Amino acid sequence: MGDERIPSSGWLPPVAPGAGPRPRFDGPAPTPPPPAPHAVRPAPAKVAGNTPAVWALVLSITGLALLVTSLGTLFIVTLPCSAAGWALSRRARDRIARGESSWGESQATVAMWLARIGMIAGVAAAVVFVALLASGFDFERFREDLERELDERRDRPSGGVRSSLDGLRAFIGR
Repeated sequence: MGDERIPSSGWLPPVAPGAGPRPRFDGPAPTPPPPAPHAVRPAPAKVAGNTPAVWALVLSITGLALLVTSLGTLFIVTLPCSAAGWALSRRARDRIARGESSWGESQATVAMWLARIGMIAGVAAAVVFVALLASGFDFERFREDLERELDERRDRPSGGVRSSLDGLRAFIGR
């Protein structure tokens, strides 16, 4: 056993049973198997933005905010803002219904409700303003009365803790 020589040409290590045929190094390289078919994903469809929904929301919020901050006196500006917001929200919802856009439905809905509230409050402010003008209400005198009342309150001593304690002492009888 010690005198066995390994032939120098073509010797390969033994292969485990069931491992398949021995590889051949002298023949042509085996061709790779064809690639497995794969599904081609279509490019996502570009969803068009719904610009009327955005502008409807902006105009509706602007109209309602101006109406609230001006206490109804800017109804002449807020009514057109609310009306435009309402019209644009309808246009945005129509675009969604036609399938031109799948985006902005909630914005259009919120804009429509804010525009409706703005229209109702704006019309109410206009009615109050016209009724006050028709009754002869003098806005300049009202402003002067408010200024005078504020000046009187500012000149009075503060009704803080000290005046409350003085009132309590007077009540108790000290």
